[in-house]
Amino acid sequence: MKIRLPKDDWQIEPGKTAVLVIDIQRAYFDPGAPRPVAGGREIVPGINQLTAMCRRLHMPVIFICQTSRPDGSDDGLKRDFRPPGDHELKTVEGKIGVEFYSELDVAQSDYVVPKIRYSAFIPGSSNLERLLRGLGRDSIIACGAATDVCVATTIAHAMMLDFKVFLISDLTATFTEERQKAALNVIDQHFAKVMTFEEVKKELESHS
Repeated sequence: MKIRLPKDDWQIEPGKTAVLVIDIQRAYFDPGAPRPVAGGREIVPGINQLTAMCRRLHMPVIFICQTSRPDGSDDGLKRDFRPPGDHELKTVEGKIGVEFYSELDVAQSDYVVPKIRYSAFIPGSSNLERLLRGLGRDSIIACGAATDVCVATTIAHAMMLDFKVFLISDLTATFTEERQKAALNVIDQHFAKVMTFEEVKKELESHS
């Protein structure tokens, strides 16, 4: 039997919560992408529903995007884990891969935060922590890709910076089903309250 933990009783408070949509970019979602996220395009309609609902509740919606300089000078050791060669569908300035996937709804009122490391929270990667503190937010609803890379590292650092994280299991995706299952298990045990989109919607609807 699963032991109930204090984090299982966390509740989403719209006035204290922001939404993070992580790396829904053409490099991972377009047909022909060199490293496509399995089932990635199927989660986008749900993400659009989520962000629309949160905007109505006046919750900040923040889109995180992976990017790097064309010469790779800010990539660090990430480059050692990538195959060589050039491709338009890469998360590099000037390439189409860095753009948001075309079916993703990004509103003018939303925030866009570029990052240069898998985690958006480690020093030097982005200004995400300062933005959240400035907005008076101590909790995060997270979704996006890849579950076990950019999503996992970002929310792990968020929790260690004392942000409560609510991860939406069926609005995240990674490269294989096995990796998705393993990532969600680790995240639920150590870093976030893992919920389904239906569970999150039910909580949010109680505030509307």
